[in-house]
Amino acid sequence: MPDFSPWRYCNLQNNESMLRRLTGLNRRQFESLHPFFENSLNDYFNEFTLEGTPRNRRPFVHGNAIFTDTRDSLLFILAYVNGNVRQAQLADFFGIDQPKVSKYIKILRPILSQAIKANPDSLSKYKKELLFNKIHK
Repeated sequence: MPDFSPWRYCNLQNNESMLRRLTGLNRRQFESLHPFFENSLNDYFNEFTLEGTPRNRRPFVHGNAIFTDTRDSLLFILAYVNGNVRQAQLADFFGIDQPKVSKYIKILRPILSQAIKANPDSLSKYKKELLFNKIHK
């Protein structure tokens, strides 16, 4: 069954003001950062499970996966670090419980940081510093 949650990137990508309000980035910045985030995310999950233990087998997307699109993962962590959304709200918006939100934040924060470092030209110096300060609070 397709997910019609408004909190999916496919539903927000053409709503520039909402995307900027949630993530602090416009669509161009978001799309420019995404491939680096996706690579870092895939690297992590190739080596580790969601619980952080070393992976013994090849990763795959489960049918009940929360984030079937890595853009949704990026949306999730940017909304959190931007400071406009609390964990309980993220849980409601993404249909998960708060402890799982906390687990994803713990995993996705360093991945976002790594993606920003790997992508020096997509964001302005000001925007990178602003995001780094929010990530490392």
